[in-house]
Amino acid sequence: MAKSHAMIRNYFKVILRTMLRNKAYSIINILGLSVGLAMYIIISQYVLYEESYDRFHTHASDIYRVAMHFARPNQEAYTDAATYVPAGAALKADFPEVQAYTFATPEYGRIVFQVDDRIFEEEKVYYADSTFFRFFDFQVLAGDPATMLVEPASIVLSRRAAEKYFGPMDAWKESPLNKTIRVNGQSIMRVTGIMENIPGNSHFKPNVLISYAEFTAGRDLTHNWGWNDFYTYIRLAPGTDYRMLQAKLDDRYAEKYMGKDSHKSFVLLPLGDIHLRSHLSFELEPRGDGRAVQFLVVISIMILAIAWVNYINLSTARGESRGKEVGVRKVNGASRREIMGQFLLESFCMNLIGILLAIMIVQASVPLIGAMLEKDLRFTMLGDIDFLRTLLTLYVAGSLAAGLYPALALSSFQPLRVLKASSGSVARGKSWLRQALVVFQFVMSAGLITGTIIVMNQLQFMRTADLGFSFDNTLVINSPSTIENDSVFFSRYQHFKEQVLKYPAVKYVTLSSALPGKSYNDLDNMANIRLLGRSDQYLGLLTYRVDEDFLNVFDMKLLTGRKFPPIEPGRDSLVYLNEKAVELFGIASPEAAVGQKIDFQGRTVEVLGVVRNYHHKSLRNGFEPMMLRNTPAYPLYISLRLSPGNTASVQDVIAHIRQQWQQTYADNPFNYSFLDTHVADQYKEDLRFGRVFTAFAFFSIAISCLGLLGLVSYTVTVRMKEVGVRKVLGATAASIFLLFSRDYVRLLLTANVVGIPLAYYVLTLWLEDFAYRASLTWWMFLMPVVVVAVLAIVAVGSQILKAAHMNPVNTLRQE
Repeated sequence: MAKSHAMIRNYFKVILRTMLRNKAYSIINILGLSVGLAMYIIISQYVLYEESYDRFHTHASDIYRVAMHFARPNQEAYTDAATYVPAGAALKADFPEVQAYTFATPEYGRIVFQVDDRIFEEEKVYYADSTFFRFFDFQVLAGDPATMLVEPASIVLSRRAAEKYFGPMDAWKESPLNKTIRVNGQSIMRVTGIMENIPGNSHFKPNVLISYAEFTAGRDLTHNWGWNDFYTYIRLAPGTDYRMLQAKLDDRYAEKYMGKDSHKSFVLLPLGDIHLRSHLSFELEPRGDGRAVQFLVVISIMILAIAWVNYINLSTARGESRGKEVGVRKVNGASRREIMGQFLLESFCMNLIGILLAIMIVQASVPLIGAMLEKDLRFTMLGDIDFLRTLLTLYVAGSLAAGLYPALALSSFQPLRVLKASSGSVARGKSWLRQALVVFQFVMSAGLITGTIIVMNQLQFMRTADLGFSFDNTLVINSPSTIENDSVFFSRYQHFKEQVLKYPAVKYVTLSSALPGKSYNDLDNMANIRLLGRSDQYLGLLTYRVDEDFLNVFDMKLLTGRKFPPIEPGRDSLVYLNEKAVELFGIASPEAAVGQKIDFQGRTVEVLGVVRNYHHKSLRNGFEPMMLRNTPAYPLYISLRLSPGNTASVQDVIAHIRQQWQQTYADNPFNYSFLDTHVADQYKEDLRFGRVFTAFAFFSIAISCLGLLGLVSYTVTVRMKEVGVRKVLGATAASIFLLFSRDYVRLLLTANVVGIPLAYYVLTLWLEDFAYRASLTWWMFLMPVVVVAVLAIVAVGSQILKAAHMNPVNTLRQE
């Protein structure tokens, strides 16, 4: 036992001496391992966060959202995230495995709350069923979860909203429960509950919930199968296979409630899949990208593999000097098993130091990465037993993977051979495995550079593509909501419009219920639309309401037809179609569409013109059939096109408009934005992916170059005498550089030939999610070759030229 302890102590002494004697090698190895592990852990933390959406609910694994699939004849099928009010009750009545249901619907109009004499505009306001807090596990801070959404005029505030209206919670002298809030200058509601702010990893993030009973006051929707604006969730009995239930929910089941040939069916989506795997229309929040998350997982594994490959390469490259150590130890009686144990222990020590440094790097960088990605990202994995098991597995597997081959290779050296070996005979870089590992590293690097170029190219394309409308210099004001009827609203809007148009900085003003490039939840998805007299048509269109200056403000092209007349309260008989809608109706040309009469859900409207297709949604989506209605009913936005050549500052323009607003709409807050920010918001997730992909690609390339630098540095060191002999015999620095670098150049070219096509194949899978993609050109595939070659030449050349310029007298004097 004492002998065993002494041997282990001796192993640690040898490891420590080896690390101190070869500081550069040790630093490169530990730095590569720690950065590789840190990148792996950071990506794992990000992936864990993305996969954690909605899984904090107690029954999350049994909860499914009910969506509606539409497969109308002669029209592209699609699935809407919302369904009908009676859907949940019908499923519960018809299928015993459905144990409970709940639903909520957004308030699409503007909401202004008045608390005492203060007014606030609120976003993300929903009407929720009375069972909402019994169904979901959102934390309730005050109020009874079972009853606080039962009565009409009941309102539940998030902590954020409650503190906005009533001040910081810790300063409350009395609870806001039972206090009243005036809504849109009309109805009075009572605060019946306060909930904690919804976690960031929820697909549904309401600020305020109002009782569904208030929404239905005076009307009965329990049998309404025509209004699909309700986000419905069901909970199945534990252990139920939802796919068996899904098989029963075909169009024949829907016909039971919606009539024959409804061409509809219900679709179930697991709650935990909504954020990353839903591709449905009208999602409540911007969704994540499941495919992008998968790519990041692959990148994290690649980075870790590159770090371990570095260790193997550097360990085997040092075989010449370590070989003599092995020879001496074998002559002194050491067994191969003991020598393997020493080298494996060295690998375990290196990996342990790497893990400890990696955790420190992660602790410092995760908050910064969370801020960059606008995510509530925290390093919580150290408290996760599953992660600790994974980390332990990685540590053991990585240590064995990185240390086993060097241990086997070095412990197999014959004492006589290594003790008589000439300088450099072992470390000339001729090992086929070492060459294969170098190729592997740079296959990954070339692939990541290619991937980065393709991703950046697509993001640049999205930023610069012609969307079919102009979003520069466009100020958007949230429309007033406290005006009781259309005629009063219309007269005030006309006055406001006339006044701001007198200001030279304002070119056009328009009113609309949706904005091109902004969240498309503002659009109305209308069905039962057909050309007058065409009983065989059953079409669906996206519609919204605009006034006569809408096309001017957004610089949209009217292909044919006449300009809308000034809007009038109560008139809703004139429409524009886009080219896609003309095609859907089966009309021969845009010109032929003008003057056509359309049966719009039972009333007749006339096509006054056809507008060019434009990208209302992001470039992930194709053009969709749309109808623009010339009516002032239920507007959401007042948009102003600013004169591009005006000399006034943006702040002065906003101040002038604010002043006019306050004179016209004294009871409404002046809340504004610029349209370009809304357009940019559509691509937030893609831009985040681009930033993450680029950052981690950079680190993986850096680790590869660091390993190559160490490998070449050590190879040159052990061949220093050969360099001296060649110089004495007349070799130039250039010829020595070519001699040493040609093997690496061949390996790097091989890496490019493999890595670039591989990256192209993988990234085309990501590009498949975009209806419109940037074209790929030859330089995008030449650039990775050039970049990898330059990085390698810098890494190899710096070491070789340094050796080539040394005085041969000094190098030949060694040993």
